[in-house]
Amino acid sequence: MANAKRPLYQRGNFWLDHERRPDGQPVSPNLYIFWYEAGVRKTRRKSTGTSDVGLACDALDAHFLAVHKPSAAEQQTYCVLEALTDYYLEHGQKQASAESIRARLKLVRRFIEHEIDAGRIAEPFLPQHFDDRLLSRFREWALATPIVARKKDQDGNWIAGATRARSASTVEESVIQLKAALRFAEKASRIVAAPKLGHKTREQVTPERKYRLSVDTLAEILDFTVKGSGNYEGHAARLMPLRRYLIGAMTTLGRPDAVLDMSAKPDRGQWMKAERRFDLNPVGRLQTKKRRPVMPVVGLLESWLLVTDDRLVCYDRTKELEGEKVIEQIAVASVRSGWDTMRDKLKLPLGWGPKLIRHSMATILANRGVDLVELEMALGHRVISKTTDRYVIFSPDYLKTICQGIEDVMSELARKSGASLEPCMRATGV
Repeated sequence: MANAKRPLYQRGNFWLDHERRPDGQPVSPNLYIFWYEAGVRKTRRKSTGTSDVGLACDALDAHFLAVHKPSAAEQQTYCVLEALTDYYLEHGQKQASAESIRARLKLVRRFIEHEIDAGRIAEPFLPQHFDDRLLSRFREWALATPIVARKKDQDGNWIAGATRARSASTVEESVIQLKAALRFAEKASRIVAAPKLGHKTREQVTPERKYRLSVDTLAEILDFTVKGSGNYEGHAARLMPLRRYLIGAMTTLGRPDAVLDMSAKPDRGQWMKAERRFDLNPVGRLQTKKRRPVMPVVGLLESWLLVTDDRLVCYDRTKELEGEKVIEQIAVASVRSGWDTMRDKLKLPLGWGPKLIRHSMATILANRGVDLVELEMALGHRVISKTTDRYVIFSPDYLKTICQGIEDVMSELARKSGASLEPCMRATGV
């Protein structure tokens, strides 16, 4: 039986609580979804499989959305915050870009809650009240609200770290995601019609950026990962993730998220060792509009993959296992801190992140006369048919000029860089 008192969470006719004994004590730590079936005059229940209240609330929402048909009256009271939550639960979290979608929706949610707290909009805030005038206010607020990195203090608590300005293109991605969420609500008949909101194009919010790194500057960046500077002075090992990122980005032309996702682990299905190919799209991940291609593996990348257990972008940590010291590789989610320190040391322009490696390598290769169709394929800008893709990637001529071009750049970097580009060989595996 469920507690007769106020439930932990309720939506419609479904509520969240523990299954309880007659004395009111929980039968198990897991939370249950309860509902009353009038036809049989019984209270039904379904386990969420978790004791985490947040996850259990999501499970209840998902159950509610799967079985509930909105009424005309409910369409008039369905608010924007509900639309954002339901869109993510039913659609967003299933996408390859789920984390990005969640962050974009969170920014919109923060703005709405900020406006409600300030008394500028009423609660519940309905979709029809979102107009272009309020959208302009959202843009102003978002641009004035910096991105705050979070880090753990000595006690393991999350605290605010470094801040950086939010770009206009990042804000506009949240606008586009908001529009998608409201259209999703309309298609699900939760609202009568989504408001007609206008978003700015990429060209409108992203100024043309022509700065590129030369091979000489790329060599300086690689040297920095060995020597360090600032907080990294004398701690080159802490820059190993950045060094590994640079190797991955230079040899695959991958976007930052794809490079951070690179893995040598067999069950990820990325590194085809015998065929000397690397699939930037791991097994189980759906391709998006930002396509991740299969790339030929050049010699330098192969040498790093051979000393990698799982994720390419990682750092080494020594620990004891059964009385012996072993090296454990720990993946990282970002190389931004090391990148920013390097950018300041080498006086690179502000506003450029790790994606500059991809842009610079593409420009260097184009200027050296690689096949431009191959370059489009390598960047994920040109897609070959699914059937052809299965076979052509194993052809000796697949991206032949790109492979040779990358090999030439890596050879030049090896001559210009003060430190070896090759990894320190070690036995992999914990």
